[in-house]
Amino acid sequence: MRAFTAHLHRFAAGQALLAFVFMTAIGLAGLLLFGRLGRVEALLVLLASATACTSAPAGIAMVSSNFLVREPSRDMLFFAASVDGIVGIILLQLIYAGYHPADALGPLGELPALVWTLLAVSIGVLCGIIFVWLTRRRTNVEELVLFIMGIAAFTAGAALQLRLSPLFVSVTMGAVVAHLVPDPRRVLRVLAKWEKPSCVIMLILAGALVGFPTLWIIPLALLYTVLRGCAKVAGASAMVRIETPPFPTPRFLGLGLIPQGGISLVMALSALLTFYGLELGGVDVSQALFSVVILGVVLSELVGPKLTTATLRTAGEISSLVEKALALGDDKSARAEAARYTPQMPDAEMPDNGEGGDEGTRTSDS
Repeated sequence: MRAFTAHLHRFAAGQALLAFVFMTAIGLAGLLLFGRLGRVEALLVLLASATACTSAPAGIAMVSSNFLVREPSRDMLFFAASVDGIVGIILLQLIYAGYHPADALGPLGELPALVWTLLAVSIGVLCGIIFVWLTRRRTNVEELVLFIMGIAAFTAGAALQLRLSPLFVSVTMGAVVAHLVPDPRRVLRVLAKWEKPSCVIMLILAGALVGFPTLWIIPLALLYTVLRGCAKVAGASAMVRIETPPFPTPRFLGLGLIPQGGISLVMALSALLTFYGLELGGVDVSQALFSVVILGVVLSELVGPKLTTATLRTAGEISSLVEKALALGDDKSARAEAARYTPQMPDAEMPDNGEGGDEGTRTSDS
């Protein structure tokens, strides 16, 4: 994180917040227009907006790897997609706190939203300290895996029991562990090793929970995908104007942030478990929201890489010669061409600063 400049941090967080605001404003305005603006409806809009403001760096990494892109716009997109999930997780906890069920702590259930958020932070810090204490001595890998799985299950279970965000509590715990554990890289290596099996289990669970309580699920998923795309474009465009980067960027940079993935899935799953059984007009809306987000993620993953490719091509960061070499299967020439290539945006996409621009060029071989 320290390797990235402050303007990249502001861009990443800002575009996610603006995307959330855009989605929320459009959703609430639509409900108001149709006379359906109630507490439950507003909650659904907020939850959907929180899942929509996150992106997946995997799609951007795949495109940049396929076309050997290592340029500033790509780095900007990749960093934003890697960071904006934190914004979504924080927003999700704030929504949980504002719409907290009164029966979560029995007679103590009627607590202010700020207290619930502080409680979530406290649980995360406490669980992080417990993990650090458990691993205070050098443990073997098997013990470390057991401790990680145990504390993760305990933390998520405690959060769900109190109707807090398991993601937020777990992220807080992770921050404590990263700063206090003697060897954080060792923990990271274990997490990386178990990441894919955990994702498989999560995807199986997500697939099993997908349902269609109403026929409106598919059109709502399409609407969710379109609005999310508009929100990401609007958020990124606004932040480019506010935080002017030191390099030219394409007009619709936010199209490169369309890929969506695991964070949104887990956020939707968390909302389903937290508000399970919430009904509106006889329809289980928690189930409906989960299915809408799942289908939206699938659609985003289908079109996202193509839009990211188009964005980087518009930015002049994908060399046509590299593409030709890759199409011919000549990886060696493609890598050599990528090393020589100097990206430059076409004239039509350059900022209006009075300077012209040329097509992408190659540096001298000397």
